[in-house]
Amino acid sequence: MTDTFDISRRAAILGLGAAGVAGAATQASAQAAITKPLAGKAALVSGARNNLGRAFAVKLGEMGADVVVHYHREATRDQAQETARQIEAHGARAVLTSGDLSDVQNVRAMYDAAEQSFGGIDIVVNNAGAIIKKPMAEFTDAEFERLDAVNNRALFYSMREAAIRMRDGGRIINTGTSLKAGAAPGYTIYSGTKAPVEEYTRMLAKELGPRRITVNTIAPGPVNTPFFHGQETEQSAAFAARLSTEQRLGEVEDIVPILAFLADPGSQWVNGQTVWINGGYLTR
Repeated sequence: MTDTFDISRRAAILGLGAAGVAGAATQASAQAAITKPLAGKAALVSGARNNLGRAFAVKLGEMGADVVVHYHREATRDQAQETARQIEAHGARAVLTSGDLSDVQNVRAMYDAAEQSFGGIDIVVNNAGAIIKKPMAEFTDAEFERLDAVNNRALFYSMREAAIRMRDGGRIINTGTSLKAGAAPGYTIYSGTKAPVEEYTRMLAKELGPRRITVNTIAPGPVNTPFFHGQETEQSAAFAARLSTEQRLGEVEDIVPILAFLADPGSQWVNGQTVWINGGYLTR
């Protein structure tokens, strides 16, 4: 970033006066605010080792935020390290934290990492999730408990911790699902355990509004990632693609701009909302 000394030196060479120097400094400051609107902010992204989570974390780093990169287990640490490397390539700092977020102690440790590394927390992206596609009648108790633990209980723990620890003017952004706007065979339990996301979002936005903390949910449709394809056949994926207005699956690049907008200071008046991002796949 250009500092005031460099601006003054160039101004002297160009024969600019004090007003010219001040104007150049103001212009440089304004440009920095545009290119790095989250400079000085600290973000936390759960489930950030790959797919949407990585893209979200890297985008926040590109916008100037330092980022806590959460991943679930040590076997995927190398992927989380790659996320951190991409964040640092944008000049931001990144730290790693791991653990099953259905254990409240791991959630608290994740927030501890943000406070210890960056002095506080301004942006929380609750992106961790689990999915199993099968009819309800075929679900085991263990499978139900797994989805409920990740999609519901871990979300509650994180949103509660954010409500306690987040600095005023912060952003909580949750990842929901477009399935809440419609029904798809086999996704009953996934959709059901993701249903609380919208309610937590609406109600916590009211509670935290006086502190200028916004709470919103992004609800993607089918996205061309391993998370989606792991549950689908080639035929069912093609069918889902045909339901969008462009006859295709969403891409990570289609989702990230909405995350960036909701994290930006300019999104202050968007609060308590669920934003559907699915190319017309489902609407409500």
